[in-house]
Amino acid sequence: MKPGFTATFCPVDEELILRYLCPKVRGEEVPGEDYLIFNFNLYGDQEPWEIWDMYNERRKNDLRLNKDLYFFSQRKKMTPNGSRMGRTIGSGTWKGVDAAKKVYASGSVIGFRKRFTYENKESVHHGGWIMFEFTLDPSLVGMHDEQEAQKYVLCILRKNEESQEKRKRGDEDDQERVATGDDVHNDCPMPE
Repeated sequence: MKPGFTATFCPVDEELILRYLCPKVRGEEVPGEDYLIFNFNLYGDQEPWEIWDMYNERRKNDLRLNKDLYFFSQRKKMTPNGSRMGRTIGSGTWKGVDAAKKVYASGSVIGFRKRFTYENKESVHHGGWIMFEFTLDPSLVGMHDEQEAQKYVLCILRKNEESQEKRKRGDEDDQERVATGDDVHNDCPMPE
């Protein structure tokens, strides 16, 4: 049986880093690659919902009841000699929500998890997608070059149901205001 796999694929952070990301970075065989965890550039031209539609159909198992998709992706520096990573996606960007959290195994730091949300204020999908990005601690692969150890990341793509519910309620409230005449623009003087 594959690590993290019971009736559905639901690995914990420690398993994601040790059983999946670490072998990927080391160039070893990864269990479930291309049917549980896909290789795809989550920092490219595709929008999150387009990626979701492409890969949601390819899953062989119901991963977390259709809540998560797992990807290996390569991060790209914003400038060749800089340390900042570019996190654009489609017409938006992945905006960091929190500081990277350490992931431990047997009392040692094995990697980091950082949460991002999709940001594009001109899109109806603004705030509607979440991504968790896992990076590997360089000590796990015997590398002194931290950049090489963090070249590959393991990402979880998730729909932000809370954000989508708020937008849906907001649309329903707008429709109700229009139907009842309680539009926010009613305080404007009417021409005579």
